[in-house]
Amino acid sequence: MEKNIPAENICCEVEKTSEKNYTPMSPEIVQTSSFYFDNYEDFMSASEDEKNHYVYTRGTNPTTESLEKKIAQLEQGEKCKVFSSGMGAISATLFSLLSQGDHILMVNTVYGEAVSLANDLARFGITADRVDVATTDEVAHHIKPETKIIYFESPSSQKFELLDLEKIVKLSKSKGIYTVIDGTWAGSVFQKPLSHGIDLVVLSLSKYIGGHSDIVGGAVVGTNQLVDLIFEKGHQSLGAVNSPFNSWLAIRGIRTLPVRMNHLSNAIKTVLDAFSLDPRIAKIYHPYCGNSEQKKLAEKYLTGYGSLFAIDLVDEDFDKLKIFVNALEIVSIGVSWGGFESLVLPAYKGNNLENLKNRGLPVSHIRVYLGLEEPTSIIEDFSQALDTAYGKIN
Repeated sequence: MEKNIPAENICCEVEKTSEKNYTPMSPEIVQTSSFYFDNYEDFMSASEDEKNHYVYTRGTNPTTESLEKKIAQLEQGEKCKVFSSGMGAISATLFSLLSQGDHILMVNTVYGEAVSLANDLARFGITADRVDVATTDEVAHHIKPETKIIYFESPSSQKFELLDLEKIVKLSKSKGIYTVIDGTWAGSVFQKPLSHGIDLVVLSLSKYIGGHSDIVGGAVVGTNQLVDLIFEKGHQSLGAVNSPFNSWLAIRGIRTLPVRMNHLSNAIKTVLDAFSLDPRIAKIYHPYCGNSEQKKLAEKYLTGYGSLFAIDLVDEDFDKLKIFVNALEIVSIGVSWGGFESLVLPAYKGNNLENLKNRGLPVSHIRVYLGLEEPTSIIEDFSQALDTAYGKIN
């Protein structure tokens, strides 16, 4: 006869066995908030170095740690820390590296929320400048004695301009400045900034790494020393903790990442070749379509092409812009990118003309993400939508 155990005890029983008779092909989701210890001494030992021991999932978790190791390898870094969003990674990095009186220099167009955060740090005695440069050499003209971080994207947001990473590293090292790059565009496959001397790479896991438009996440990758600093100061204090399930979904995305990126690198060239022949598209923003200097930088730093780009329609007629966007049938309207579906995101939202002027963008500027659909289908969809807005080409 089984012992009569109170229901409360059964419900609260901790599973303390680690015996297994199976080996899963996919990693386990360790969906727990905290971890138990066999004795007090083990607890004290783990608590002394929580970043390398499992104590509480707000700090470390086996599923998340597995993801972090894979991303560190992809980026050729020593260590990675994962966050619940890209902005979580950016915020923790700036919070950890900057102090009162420091200055952050943001070069060319970068993610808007990152710029907003940098400007908001003025409340804590930290100054920020965002500058546009035609060449990497111009960056030196904007450095101040108190500059602590050079923050940039290469290719940049919206305009997709490349900077010379090694020149920025040489300049920053001579002045004791940290270099931080948002490397999301290259998908951790087509560019390795850390191997060129950049200090830290921040990433949005919501994009190519997730790959299925079903997670939000972020990461920062660099040396053990810098990532540990960001863990201790930014990650633990700000609390942007990635859930074990989202970490598992990101691991799933990594399994197919190289295959998807190689497909997109080939597909984007097919699409851009076709778009370059359409007179209703005035300009294409993408390294594949860059000038000779941009092509040299692409050859030096990129081993493939991401599929995020932008176009300007031939005029700034807002009515034609609306007709074009609404006529698209395969391509959807939406924020974010990096998933399976193709997307457009018009820069003009009806109330941001001044912002567009400051960014040097016309009303007809549209960000485009090429997804996993057949590229000829996307070309045909754009063509019919342009026909609807502008009439067919004679």
